[in-house]
Amino acid sequence: MRTLAAVCLTALLCAGPASAEDFWSGSKSSLKAATAAVGTQALGEYEAAERAASEAWERLPFAARRAMFVSRKAALYGDYERRPSNVFAPGEPLITYVEPVGFGYRKAGDTYTFEGTIDFAIKKRSGEVLGEQKAFQAYSLSTHARAREFFLNLTVSLSGAPPGDYVLVFTLNDTVRRASTEVEQPFTIQGEAVQTP
Repeated sequence: MRTLAAVCLTALLCAGPASAEDFWSGSKSSLKAATAAVGTQALGEYEAAERAASEAWERLPFAARRAMFVSRKAALYGDYERRPSNVFAPGEPLITYVEPVGFGYRKAGDTYTFEGTIDFAIKKRSGEVLGEQKAFQAYSLSTHARAREFFLNLTVSLSGAPPGDYVLVFTLNDTVRRASTEVEQPFTIQGEAVQTP
């Protein structure tokens, strides 16, 4: 019995320079190699898709892909909670989530910067401007990649505005491409509830 165990052990030791991983898992190394090859191919496909997306981005006009009244400020891109209604109580702040697309980049070394300003206006539904402010907010971001997942939280408070129907207009100004786009949002400030005796 001891002789047989010794022969088996000798056979294993003389079988070649297999690693413990190869011994215990059989074809695990060849599986790793195949997985690595698939991963490399997928990464190449992903990078090709990224290049295609960048080329398409350059052809996009500067615009807002998403713009909506929201219930709260977003913490990150896509983290919006659409408000169920565009009717606001008197004094309630108007919070807007916006995703600009097609903005330009300024390159310096290996850094890409995009920046701009935002104007706003409050209008009657007829188009009459009741109030406006130029460059009420500015933004700027520098990264080592051409970041495209960018969003804005825009908040306007209208204390003292009488009940009625209005339009909130944001003008986004891309200072790199020297382009602008407007976001119009109709809204209503509701009147005081009527008390019945």
